Formats: sequence, C-alpha cells, structure tokens
Amino acid sequence: MKEMRGVDALELAKEISKLPDGKFNIAFFPYNSTKSVAKAELRVIKECKVRTQLPEDQFSRDSENFFLFSDKDGNPKTCYRILIRFIAFSSDNYQMRKVNWT
Repeated sequence: MKEMRGVDALELAKEISKLPDGKFNIAFFPYNSTKSVAKAELRVIKECKVRTQLPEDQFSRDSENFFLFSDKDGNPKTCYRILIRFIAFSSDNYQMRKVNWT
C-alpha cells in the first residue's frame, strides 16, 4: 500500500477537488467532542470534495485542526485532520494510500 504525508494528502485533496470530476475517498476515526474520545472504528466516506468553512461551522478549537469536505450528496462533513488514516483519489483509480502524520 502506498503511503503519503498527511499535509501532502490534504493538499492533493484540495487540488483534486478543483477538477470537475476530481473526488476522493477518505477513511478516518470519528471524534466525539462531547466525550472527548475518538471511535475505534474507521469511517469511510466516498466521492468527497474539499469545501470551504460555512457560517454555521463554529469550532471551539483552532479551525486548522479540522478538515472540511462534502460527501457525494453535497452534505458538509468535518473531521480532525490528525485522525485521517487513509485517502484515495479519483485520478489514481481510488487506490487507498495510508496517511502518515509523523
């Protein structure tokens, strides 16, 4: 399995999202901010695009900690950047790449 640095993965996701058919799949550990704990099961969302911050997006922590994207239906989604584990791009036939944050 291919591996890439986290910052490179997010930058490539932004660039891919600018293309008309550019999408990505993402796998991450969901975080419950009420309980301050991440779930142990990966969540996979397919055919995503990077999005901009919406007026209703309010973060109690620095917004740089979050990755903002929309799912295939255009629903806004958010996850902690550091909890992203895998990403796949349409330009690479959706081959999963491990995201390395070290």
